[in-house]
Amino acid sequence: MSIDPVVICSLNAFVLNPHKPMAKASFSVNKYRLVLIKPNICGLYHPSIKALSTIIRYFEEYAEEIVIGETKSMIHDPETQFKRLGVTRLLEKFKTHLRITDLSEDRTVRIKVPKPHVLEEINLPETYANCDLLINLSKAGTHSTTKITNALKNLFGLLPEKRKYSTYHPLGMDNVIADIAQVVKPDLNITDASSRIIMGKDALAVDVVACRSLDLDPLKVRHLRLVSEDRGEKLENFMKRIRIISL
Repeated sequence: MSIDPVVICSLNAFVLNPHKPMAKASFSVNKYRLVLIKPNICGLYHPSIKALSTIIRYFEEYAEEIVIGETKSMIHDPETQFKRLGVTRLLEKFKTHLRITDLSEDRTVRIKVPKPHVLEEINLPETYANCDLLINLSKAGTHSTTKITNALKNLFGLLPEKRKYSTYHPLGMDNVIADIAQVVKPDLNITDASSRIIMGKDALAVDVVACRSLDLDPLKVRHLRLVSEDRGEKLENFMKRIRIISL
């Protein structure tokens, strides 16, 4: 199976013209009923509001509705973070078809994990289950437990439980992330890596490239190994097939 390319460009270039990097990442835009953008708002590292605004601007003509969704964490709630980080103000700029929501308040759906490490089923918000397009917007950073927090770990933020730490950390975060990756497959992953944007359709490939931007060895990140192995391939071999396009 081929891997779609990973594109690297400056944040300024992405803001000025998001069409080019998206096209280079083999992403083809369509018409959508519901686009869900999942930014890492309640985590350790928050992506650029400029990047979020650019994504909204890009998709507003293609989507009937755009939802910016996040769940509660142990230390943050989405409503407070949306206001503090300036996300709420975006509603004033984009008055139509846009809303922000606390996905922890959603009804949930249970989805079976095909090859579970620790979770046989996962509860996910109904908004995610109903969306036509999932945009995974993360900011790359180091993490004491998982070494890197980025595209794959941002999907952990879709789990609706507030007490995620006490519920899931005892199971091993790398195991949990790998289980989520079997079920949740974003259509586009966009990473804020300081002054650069790393973008791709494959979250694992984006995380491998993001590791390099943080001077981390991807082979030492256990959940990257697990995700690759769940696909039937060693991470060493997967990494050799990643094609990077720098703009």
